[in-house]
Amino acid sequence: MAESKAVLDIAHGVPPVSVSQTSTRVNKTGSWKYIRPLYRDRVAPCNQGCPVGIDIEGYMNLLREGRVDEARDLVLRENPLPATTGRVCYHPCESSCNRASFDQPVAIHAVERMLGDLALGKSAAPALAKRAETVGVIGSGPAGLACAYHLARLGYGVTVYEAEREPGGVLRWGIPEYRLPKAILASEVGRIRDLGVTFRTSTHVGRDVTLAELGLHDAVFAATGVHKSRELGIPGETLTGVWRGLDLLRAVNAGERPQLGKRVVVVGGGNTAMDCARTALRLGAEVTVLYRRSRAEMPANHEEVEAALHEGARFSFLTLPIEVTGDPREVDVDPLRAIEDTFGQFDRSSEEPRVSAVLCARMELGEPDASGRRAPRRIEHGEFRIVCDTVVTALGEEAETDYLPTELHGGAIRVTALGETSRTALFAGGDLLEEPHTVAFALGSGKRAAIGIDHYLRMKAGEAGAEVELGELKLGPEGNLSMTRWRADDPVARVNPVNEVVKVTDLNLSQFGHARRAEDVLRPAWETRHDFLEANLGLPREDAMAEARRCFNCAVCNGCEVCLIFCPDVSISRRDDGKFDIAYDYCKGCGLCAAECPRGAITMTREGL
Repeated sequence: MAESKAVLDIAHGVPPVSVSQTSTRVNKTGSWKYIRPLYRDRVAPCNQGCPVGIDIEGYMNLLREGRVDEARDLVLRENPLPATTGRVCYHPCESSCNRASFDQPVAIHAVERMLGDLALGKSAAPALAKRAETVGVIGSGPAGLACAYHLARLGYGVTVYEAEREPGGVLRWGIPEYRLPKAILASEVGRIRDLGVTFRTSTHVGRDVTLAELGLHDAVFAATGVHKSRELGIPGETLTGVWRGLDLLRAVNAGERPQLGKRVVVVGGGNTAMDCARTALRLGAEVTVLYRRSRAEMPANHEEVEAALHEGARFSFLTLPIEVTGDPREVDVDPLRAIEDTFGQFDRSSEEPRVSAVLCARMELGEPDASGRRAPRRIEHGEFRIVCDTVVTALGEEAETDYLPTELHGGAIRVTALGETSRTALFAGGDLLEEPHTVAFALGSGKRAAIGIDHYLRMKAGEAGAEVELGELKLGPEGNLSMTRWRADDPVARVNPVNEVVKVTDLNLSQFGHARRAEDVLRPAWETRHDFLEANLGLPREDAMAEARRCFNCAVCNGCEVCLIFCPDVSISRRDDGKFDIAYDYCKGCGLCAAECPRGAITMTREGL
């Protein structure tokens, strides 16, 4: 019978073959290999790029799985103000997003805003155990709020000392309502209060209470921010009608509606200048922004510049103000656009001189200066005047440090990576540090200080514990610190974690399809420039969820099964918990699983290592 079967096969062009009915497990091909695949959770570039230190990839993956509440709670582990940062952070994480090399970066800020709004009214997880030590926090801006939040969750009693009548610092008094509604901020500050944090408002450290009196606390964190606007340093800047940018924003945020006249000139190219320009537009003025360099050198966020242009602000680049004049006679017409030679609503017959124009000089760009930007230089005979009723200066801000010890004045605060100053129990952070003055960086510095204070007080109490290893707390070699790692209560079961950032070249992009990024819903300019209601409405929930699904989930295994499908030795299997096992007795180290892995979650290592 067998012989006739072989003849039949040959007649049909099929040669005889040997067939084994024994399992392939008999042939342990794993003995051939000298390298082996290893599942290894690395760091997504967005995580390293986040100044707050949020596990962005982690909450994106949870959203992909539909676990919205867990994603919200994961954000709250690291960020006390996600609804705020989702609105005002300039999302450097998106600049790091690997998807930008494929089509467009994921709209991380909009997803975080959605989660932040879902967290409004929700309390953060309380401390597991209360501690006897107390900490004083000077300033309730983003750095102070972050430090207080994390310390309270670590079990400390925290008192925040705030000079203003309401907490929030720059978030409350420096960011306009149309960008950050005050009800949103109040709700997030309420979450911090619910943890037991005490706020002593209208208490100016150095005037109402001394720094020595704060020595009753076991540690003090100074985070008073920058509140002094830099001066122009030109004639006429003391005239009536010249506003400091922060003073204007503070007045408007306090409910005032200053009369600025028909024409306003804003001097500066940073984010405060954009806020002032957009605020002046809402107060009914025509606005011209003067900046001494070109648009390419502007430090303001691109989106804020676009918003100001969209709402009708005019820009005069390569323009340097050299004098503010209060004499309305013989004032040239603004060369940018012919405008009638009138002076708005103000009575200029009074004895007190008031702004009537700004004398300017044309500039050109030379060689790069210490900032890396091309230095502006004045063009000979390039002077002209711009008629205006009000001048708003926004040239940057400086910190007030008079309340600090003499040896720490003048920006000489020396800090370690954890925020401890040269004075043992005095820590500093926020805008007192030499790092970008943004909300996100301030939140990150507040968290670093909380970790540093916790470590300092535990060591002082003689509690068992090794010295801090920063590398173990960082999200990537250059990233901020993870409070979850410090608390050692990470809800994510990480596989062979390593602090190595996955680059786009580590990904298998052939496994992904192109998908258009969802853009924020913006109210039309003809509406927004006439009121202080929120201008950017973010994304509808379904669009934010779609953005989460666009995430590559770089650097970690999310159970896509590509490795299982492509393994030629069938040596990969899925466990009940969703993770994968590799049967190394049969894996011959071909590397196909690592090559096909979409997100760089498998690396090839030498045998025996």
